[in-house]
Amino acid sequence: MTSLLLTAALSASSALAQDHSHASAVRIAFADARNHTLGVLDLETGKVVASFGTPGKISGIYPVPGGQYAMAIHRDHNRVTVLHSGYSAVDHGDHKDLLEGAPYVLQTLNTGRQPTHYWAHGDHIAVVNDQDGTVAVLDRNLLGVSLDFQEIKTEAPDHSAAVVLGDKVLNGYSKLAKVDAYNLADGALAASFPGCPSLHGEATLGKTAAFGCSDGVLMIRENQGQLVAHKISNPAGTPANTRVSTLAAHDGAPVMLGNFGQGLALIDPVRNSLTPVPLPANPIKFDFAQGGRSIVVLTADGQLNRLGLNGQPIARVAVTAPYDSRVQDAPRPSMAVMDGVAFVSHPGAGEVLEVSLEDLQVKRRHQVGGTPTALTVLSLEGALKH
Repeated sequence: MTSLLLTAALSASSALAQDHSHASAVRIAFADARNHTLGVLDLETGKVVASFGTPGKISGIYPVPGGQYAMAIHRDHNRVTVLHSGYSAVDHGDHKDLLEGAPYVLQTLNTGRQPTHYWAHGDHIAVVNDQDGTVAVLDRNLLGVSLDFQEIKTEAPDHSAAVVLGDKVLNGYSKLAKVDAYNLADGALAASFPGCPSLHGEATLGKTAAFGCSDGVLMIRENQGQLVAHKISNPAGTPANTRVSTLAAHDGAPVMLGNFGQGLALIDPVRNSLTPVPLPANPIKFDFAQGGRSIVVLTADGQLNRLGLNGQPIARVAVTAPYDSRVQDAPRPSMAVMDGVAFVSHPGAGEVLEVSLEDLQVKRRHQVGGTPTALTVLSLEGALKH
């Protein structure tokens, strides 16, 4: 296991205003499908306050826990862009004051060959590099001070997915159809769990990790320092090629979510159950909302759907044009969620829509230009505006 040190300076911040309030500031980082730039939309002004060139095509943009940073993956160019929101904070003991500066690119990282899957939770970030079979593990608390990462060398290059669970890095292999557990401290192989054909997709909830398999979901739980695995099989009668391959979890929700054909799967790690939930169209992006109390799904018919935790539909609203995955290089709309708001990209209109999840009404349409696709929320946790 190697450690690479890339130092970076903290940004200067803007001056504080004088009147205190209890509002937080929000910015949206978004990728452009045509020119491969990263833009930053400031919700207070409704303006794009920054735009950055990148090494090339952006295969995904993801939040870093804490909300100060985002990471954009450039799989075809072997790079990861670390974007700083421009937000920082002054700690006054009983509260933190927000400082609003200009967004900037903190660093363009070389984490390995073909960075692909990204996972982050708590203090850890894992980037899987398909071509060289390594996993780069970063500590989000060090961002802005250094960009050290630990390199875990796995058994072989594969299309893999990885998470950090306790003091272990779990790496799942698609072709090898198994999950290996490596010690985070020294990278040594600690355990192996077979039986997950065509593994794809990962999530963690508490002390449980889940990996999507062609025939179900492989669950690995940490129990008194030991890892224990069990399989939740697809229900009897599941159609061919219907499976979980993308997963989502939220600390405030009792279940995990997975895609499942033209619908979702509710995955209960306590009851060891997988419950299919039909949808009007294929899911494009899904997540938990409102503190884990509801589910939000963007579907291929251009609708934003709100569901209860039991999968029952509550409301839906049209937000973007229908998306046809069969059309080569068609820009893909996407969604990001924060508290009671969903943000949806509309590539054809050059817009980012702001949707209230209480009444599922479009509150604002932000003209950002270009062809916005993947997006994520930037909002510094615990820091309040004056």
